[in-house]
Amino acid sequence: MSISSIEDLSNELFYEIFEYLDACKIYYAFSNLNYRFQKLINSSSLLLKLKLDDSKSEKIFMNNYQQILHFNKGQIFSIHLWTSENTNQIISTFTIDSSFNCLESLVFYAIKSDVLVSLLPTLTYLPHLFSLTIEIWSNIKDLGDIYRLIFNLPKLKYIKFKAMESNDDITISLPIATNEQISSIEHLIMEHPCAFDELFAIKSYTPHLHHLKFLSLTHRKVNIRNIKPMILPNLIHLSIHIYRKMSFDIFEIFIRLILTEIKNVSNSLLRLLCFSIPEAHDEMIEKLEKMIDDKNLRFDFTIKHVMDTIYLQWK
Repeated sequence: MSISSIEDLSNELFYEIFEYLDACKIYYAFSNLNYRFQKLINSSSLLLKLKLDDSKSEKIFMNNYQQILHFNKGQIFSIHLWTSENTNQIISTFTIDSSFNCLESLVFYAIKSDVLVSLLPTLTYLPHLFSLTIEIWSNIKDLGDIYRLIFNLPKLKYIKFKAMESNDDITISLPIATNEQISSIEHLIMEHPCAFDELFAIKSYTPHLHHLKFLSLTHRKVNIRNIKPMILPNLIHLSIHIYRKMSFDIFEIFIRLILTEIKNVSNSLLRLLCFSIPEAHDEMIEKLEKMIDDKNLRFDFTIKHVMDTIYLQWK
């Protein structure tokens, strides 16, 4: 069968094409063409990806966004939101409720802390919100309240939290979680300073973690020999970015503590440690290998050094 017109294409092919397009562009290009395309756009088979930033702040795009949010809530699969003065108009009318029944992924860029704190409680109504990415630009001192709200999200599996203007004095004030406060999160990326004692509190909320990445704030006065256990039974990947210079002696103690803990946890699934360390070098690798062998911590490991990252892996 020859195809001489765009309308000869099947609905299934259009759905595949629409997967690569922003919902606003789909709406702008096809919503008023004819009955067939109007029906396609409003079909429950079409899941929409909504991206809102300054480049789409013109009135015509704003009108499209408002119509999508009003008429197609149940089709929206993901929302990427760059907050700014121009997009605050949409945010002010953006009421999140259970009618967003297909929404699985939310991304907030450059969001202010007060706006984020007001939005997070409404996300508990989303029945399928599995992924949340936050880049906050406010110079906030304590992230504890934000994390409490994040851990309240009942379906969340993935969270990436980046504090763009955070300073070295940032803290995460969290009490140890109760059984009622356990989160479903499996993948946690913290791109902001986090001390080891704060990590222990966070760990109490996230016993189902598979992947953990955080930044180590090493200039705080924390006795590394008193670090509490940090290995979780489901953890398979641990990545630590040490962004201040750490003496090799302290780093060696830290590695030894982790490996000793893994050795003592018979059902540990952890197989890969990644450490990003300023001024990592080959001599450090050789010393680590000797320490692991001398202490009989692992016999089946490989260790390699790529740029400023050390990878320690075993079977």
